[in-house]
Amino acid sequence: MKNTEKLEKETNREYALRVIRANIINLELAPGSMISEQDIANELNLSRTPVHEAMQELSSTKIIEILPQRGSHVSLIDMAHVDEAVFVRATIESAITEMACQQANEKDIQELEENVTLQQFYYEKNNLDKIMELDNAFHEKMYRITNKMQCHYMVRLMSIHYDRIRELTLHSFNAERIIKEHEEILEAFKAKDAGAARKALDKHLSRKHIQEDEIKKKYPQYFA
Repeated sequence: MKNTEKLEKETNREYALRVIRANIINLELAPGSMISEQDIANELNLSRTPVHEAMQELSSTKIIEILPQRGSHVSLIDMAHVDEAVFVRATIESAITEMACQQANEKDIQELEENVTLQQFYYEKNNLDKIMELDNAFHEKMYRITNKMQCHYMVRLMSIHYDRIRELTLHSFNAERIIKEHEEILEAFKAKDAGAARKALDKHLSRKHIQEDEIKKKYPQYFA
């Protein structure tokens, strides 16, 4: 499991949740694998309580299944859960992106432009992990502009099923499409065209981009 330093002002529960979630998404904790609260607590140098609380929160999204007397395991990828996560994210983020385009100031647009420039830089360096990090930051910026961070937390928690597919897609197919679609959203922001921003976002999050059959052929062990 990949570990990171605890952030300033981050509670132990938040820290455990962030690290476990990240390791599920990046497939360090692979679909179907067993996980131990005590082992994670030891690795993060935490008591078992915050780890247990984080696991309970993740189990509410069905990404972790807690089996009484037997431990817990990471759920296999269920495309019904992926579809639901895409629906929730696309529905909420579509409206928020339209609002953000209307509210964004010059500094906001500059930060989005810098983000896209860095995406292109890391694409040329073939640093896929950094592209994923920047992709997430690009979309989080919409919630920050509109001051809708509670919505971001809810969508992010629900999106974990979709995020595993995003991770597999990024490592299996060319990332150029992702960057180009971010550029389209950015251009709409520069033009202050909220309708175009929403349309570009809807295209970006479209379910049709999930190349399910190809991913299942490559990673059959990960799917329910």
